Amino acid sequence: MSSSGSKSNPIFKNEYYALILLIIGVTALLIIRGSLFDYDWGDYSWFILPWINEFRNMTFIEGLGTKVGNYNPPYMYILNIISRTNYSELYLVKSVSMIFDFLLAFFAMKIVSLKTESQNMRVMVFLLVLAIPTVVLNSSMWGQCDSIYSAFAIGSLYFGLKGRSKSAYAFIALAVSFKAQAVFLLPMIPVFIFTKKIRYQDCFMFFVVYLVTLLPAILAGMPVTTALLTYIDQANYFSQLNMNLPNVWRLVDHIDYNSFRTAGLYVAGLAVFGLLYFTFVNRERLISNVDFVRLAYLFAIIMPFLLPKMHDRYYYLADVLSVLVFLFDKRRWYVPVVTVLCSYIAYAYFLMQGITLVDYRLLALALLIVIIIVLRDYVTSLYADTNESVDS
Repeated sequence: MSSSGSKSNPIFKNEYYALILLIIGVTALLIIRGSLFDYDWGDYSWFILPWINEFRNMTFIEGLGTKVGNYNPPYMYILNIISRTNYSELYLVKSVSMIFDFLLAFFAMKIVSLKTESQNMRVMVFLLVLAIPTVVLNSSMWGQCDSIYSAFAIGSLYFGLKGRSKSAYAFIALAVSFKAQAVFLLPMIPVFIFTKKIRYQDCFMFFVVYLVTLLPAILAGMPVTTALLTYIDQANYFSQLNMNLPNVWRLVDHIDYNSFRTAGLYVAGLAVFGLLYFTFVNRERLISNVDFVRLAYLFAIIMPFLLPKMHDRYYYLADVLSVLVFLFDKRRWYVPVVTVLCSYIAYAYFLMQGITLVDYRLLALALLIVIIIVLRDYVTSLYADTNESVDS
């Protein structure tokens, strides 16, 4: 009896301490988020609240079928529902995004669980993602909804790694339906196809799920073209090469938007397709989860780093994936430090009303170095005999 008790005791302790850590961590992070709920930094009062008030002047069905704002219909459904309540609209908008903070952390934890069975490590991952400064500020202070599309995108990455084909397609479709920035992780779908993680025959799930998300708006009277072309309208809304993001376009001053816009699209496209082609050629070598995570990070950082018109929040997916890169490869602790810091400073510029904490050119150079290092790790890992040192 004493023997069996000594065997079960360490397991009990592990689960017990993990639960205590989870309760304390979640409580602290909820308190931090709650303390930021009263802040309104402009986007809410300039855009979201007027949209909610528009919905309030319509019936629910009219709201579904009317084009309000410039977001894709699924997020507008949420605002339409919020407009029917008597609670603080600001609190409700932030609460929805905060709920998806937890879903995002859950899927990040599930990805790391592919590497370790440690309950303590899983809890640490969950709390670490919830504590990323940009994740906290995005939903609880800024009132943005980047956690929604990111939660579904990271969920798609997890299901792809697990070989759950239809779920991978469905979740990336949900991600894209909420925000166009989910396309930063869309190249992982062909990667999963040609590494035989998922089946190309299941691609119909992407189109079915995406169309289903638009169906309430279409059935309520919104023209099909209006529902389908929201992102085209968004793309034409701004005409600047850089929208306060430390990327390659901050390395050159006084550049003309019209002259370099197309060049930026081509360079980003070549980088993505070049990475896809290299991966396709070496697809039989791509078997380690750490390399899939590295590749996902590279897609999520390279596109906003090279594309024109990128906003200050567009490293959000890369922030989360940079933490996963570190958790799979402890040598690269500086990858999340640099990535999140660059993203945070871009946030601070907006939230601190135009105060620049660090020269963006230095931040862009730092990010470029990190991209090169992770890319080198990815390339060399595919040709190594084993990845056990970083992906056990």
